[in-house]
Amino acid sequence: MYVNKFVELLNKELKEGLGCTEIASIGLACAKASELIDGEVEKLDLVIDIGLFKNAHGVTIPNTDKYGIKLAASLGAILKNSQKELTLFQDIDRKIINKAENLIIKEKVNVDVKYINKFYIDVKVYGKDEWAEVLVIDSYQNIVKIIKDDKVIFYKQEKAKEEIIDITKVTINEIIEEIEKIPIEELDFIREAIEMNLSLAEKGINKKLDRGVAFGLNSLMEKGVIKDDLINKVCLYTTAASDARMAGLGSSTMTLMGSGNKGIQAIVPVAMTGKFKNVEEEKIIRGVAISCLITIYIRQWVSIVSPLCGTSLAAIGASAGITYILGGPIKNIEGSIKNMCGGVTGIICDEVKEGCSLKIRTNTENALMSAYLSMEDIVSITKDNIIEDRVEDIIKSLSLTSLLRARKN
Repeated sequence: MYVNKFVELLNKELKEGLGCTEIASIGLACAKASELIDGEVEKLDLVIDIGLFKNAHGVTIPNTDKYGIKLAASLGAILKNSQKELTLFQDIDRKIINKAENLIIKEKVNVDVKYINKFYIDVKVYGKDEWAEVLVIDSYQNIVKIIKDDKVIFYKQEKAKEEIIDITKVTINEIIEEIEKIPIEELDFIREAIEMNLSLAEKGINKKLDRGVAFGLNSLMEKGVIKDDLINKVCLYTTAASDARMAGLGSSTMTLMGSGNKGIQAIVPVAMTGKFKNVEEEKIIRGVAISCLITIYIRQWVSIVSPLCGTSLAAIGASAGITYILGGPIKNIEGSIKNMCGGVTGIICDEVKEGCSLKIRTNTENALMSAYLSMEDIVSITKDNIIEDRVEDIIKSLSLTSLLRARKN
């Protein structure tokens, strides 16, 4: 019943990206607007939501050793390469950085941060005698309006119904059953996602990138402070991928729902556990597909502006995927979700930053422990606060956290 829908949804939500998605989305909006300007860009005005500001202002821009929303905006406007989508910063060189910084020095880049309570970018790019505006709302690449010199050349009020693949009415059991029905050749793109994010992890292990969390974990293993076992090894690889991404390393990440760290959190722990346990490749691929779909399911319930850490939500999907590849039936898969919801739902997103790998390490360990405890039939029960009998009801309860952000202090 849902096979084709699930394959289509996974294909739609797993996309290649470079660096932090929030900073890339700002650059992309500016690139799109700038492409409508024939000459040199002379000025940029941006309006963004405070949540986007929180998640974008402190991360390194790929192929630079610099950070900042103004710099990302001016780089995008100069690059004019929106066809690259979220990998647009691949084309940065020293000359482009100098031009972008020159705009900032001349105070030609303005950023207005507002409390809009949804994903929001409104950018105006000015040339000598012309200007263009691009409006992005709700998600990283969802352009809803383009204006050139007071003329609206593109407009859509909302996403068309056929664009939205809603899976909030399905059950976790249906997700598992349908994933097992999909011919494995139709999931080749999942194999590509695994290879991309594990390759990124390899680059982050032996170098002190970003805050160097993975480098430190590796050093602690070598010194015997922590064991070189499954849990620590999986934590190491997942953390290393995040370190490499957030440090602006010029290597791609397979993002999930537009987020690189969600893609890393949903994919790497499942894949590495499978490799460590010598699980057959087909089972690993299906386990990763389950992890990603459950993450999407949760995110469709829990708003993008929820204060909850997005990687902690992806780790819930990862725990389910790990339980699946360990051979757990639906009872244990749902048990791992209950354990995760009982343990990590209090982790908030203080901002997307280079230290996100610390949370990813914690989330990964929790995902593994929740899976293994569930395999021992140790599961959070209904009297444990948010826990309910049906996992679907627990996830609905998580959606209430989105309301917390709507209260302005």
